[in-house]
Amino acid sequence: MANEKKGKKISNVVLFPNLPARLLEKGMSSLKAKQFKESLSCFLQLLEIEPGHSQGHLGVVLSLIELGQLQEAKIRADKMLKQGIGEYFDVLQIYLSVLIQLSEYESVVSVVEAVLEEHQLPAAQAESFYQLLHFSRKMTDDPEPPIDLSPEPHQDRSKEIETLRNMMTSGEIHNQWIAMQQLSYMNPEDTIAVYREFLENEEGNPGIKTMALNYLKSKDIQETVTLHKFGNTYSINIQELHDVYEDPFNLEVKKELEDRLEQDNPTLTEFAVTIWWDYILAIYPQVPEPADSHYWARALQCAAGKLSGMDTCDAIESEIEIHPETLEKAVEQLLDIERFTFGPNKFQGY
Repeated sequence: MANEKKGKKISNVVLFPNLPARLLEKGMSSLKAKQFKESLSCFLQLLEIEPGHSQGHLGVVLSLIELGQLQEAKIRADKMLKQGIGEYFDVLQIYLSVLIQLSEYESVVSVVEAVLEEHQLPAAQAESFYQLLHFSRKMTDDPEPPIDLSPEPHQDRSKEIETLRNMMTSGEIHNQWIAMQQLSYMNPEDTIAVYREFLENEEGNPGIKTMALNYLKSKDIQETVTLHKFGNTYSINIQELHDVYEDPFNLEVKKELEDRLEQDNPTLTEFAVTIWWDYILAIYPQVPEPADSHYWARALQCAAGKLSGMDTCDAIESEIEIHPETLEKAVEQLLDIERFTFGPNKFQGY
């Protein structure tokens, strides 16, 4: 009886209330902050408690990818597909990206051909898969050497780079994300032109553009590039980029959310925090306005409630001085960017 009050015991670990939600939130935060060993540990602990947790499985796969454990990531993603864990097409895209990083193009061809044969896909999604199929067939017919994690500058990957350039400018977020993964294993000197073109392209996905900027900074690229986002053009010095996850105001909004919601609804808190980071990544280098943490915390609570099917906006509007139309505008901005930039897969925004 005592254990029932304090938590139940599984595998010699005492589980406290809301522990799965806390592990998920910590795992996602670590993943976004590029603390991949910590994120992997959190997601694995989550799966010990809830073996069928789809986001836990997805988090493990993504952490393994970032840690370079591609074979294990492939095995786990394949298992998710076969057991129906998670959103099928989200998991499929990640599985295919791992196969590409492993240069297993024949497997990519067979998987994509099966998907196109078995599923009636919307036109835009079908086009994305056909482009991926074309790329993989090309690599199978005219194979390049396996990708070296420390490639030499003289290696000629011009054909592969040109195909990836087309994927980056295709307008399809999944193709852009897969191409980003592949390009990151090549010599930056060989691929910088692709990044420049992508950052300038009006059709490039805003979230993936931020990922591209962070990648270039991590490679110590000493350049100023042109960035186009949401109709605006910026001149960005790569080395002057700041870490959005360490920005004092961004952290202040996160703390405000946790203070307001975590005790009563940790799941909604985690969802709202994720929306916040997605928003920040999408609008970068712009900063949120107004610089009012209370304002954004309430807008995020409302947006998370709407996406979760909960009606939290009326209560928020009645407790603060913000005019309802002003709050509604901020909420719609958050929701529009969430849908447009990252879609249903919450993890692809990290």
